[in-house]
Amino acid sequence: MGRYDDDSTEDTGSTATADEAVDEAPDPSTQAKARKVIKRGWGNAEQVKSADSPFAQRLKIGEAPQIIKFLEEDPYTSYHQHWVERQGQKSFTCLRDFHDKGCPLCEAGDRPSARFAFNVALLSDNGDPIIKSYEVGPRIIDQLKNFHMNPSQGPLPKNYWAVSRTGKGPTSQTSHQMVKERDLAEDFNIEPLTEAQLDAVRKTAYDASIVSIPAYKTVKTIATEELGD
Repeated sequence: MGRYDDDSTEDTGSTATADEAVDEAPDPSTQAKARKVIKRGWGNAEQVKSADSPFAQRLKIGEAPQIIKFLEEDPYTSYHQHWVERQGQKSFTCLRDFHDKGCPLCEAGDRPSARFAFNVALLSDNGDPIIKSYEVGPRIIDQLKNFHMNPSQGPLPKNYWAVSRTGKGPTSQTSHQMVKERDLAEDFNIEPLTEAQLDAVRKTAYDASIVSIPAYKTVKTIATEELGD
């Protein structure tokens, strides 16, 4: 990119005093800090996106293994969720445990699914961890509990995990490969997280307040329009 719009080379006739020149000079310490914060790479893009969003950033799993570290031994929240095939928003937290009138979607015959959410640190390409919400269903939560209770693998935060998924929809398979810290560099070309990095990412961890609870009127309208209740 060239100059900013106001970086003119023309002589405007204005002059700057010595004090003004000093004030306009870049602060070396600020520039050094900026170089640490303003970085290139997909990892940094994810960090900026996560920091700007009022919603939990879900861990999206694909065929390529991603390295994560569980930050806690158990889910930070568990709830029920409806999935409605419609334009726009499709997932809605079930209201049966939150509203005196119950849940219109349940009454319309839509069965919610159980969701369990863990705080995990995703190891990014720039070496900095990114907070993610790893949200799973009943089948995966049973696997994770078994890993957690197994003395050779658990508790969950003790090691790192390579997570990947094959297939789509109900036939998909999610793989969790335990990775010991000593094997990270050799097997995945990734350095283990430092205690300082872990402390920093734990400060951004999610809690149950991040789960969006829809208004009863909104859910009632959706149940009527989409399910004919």
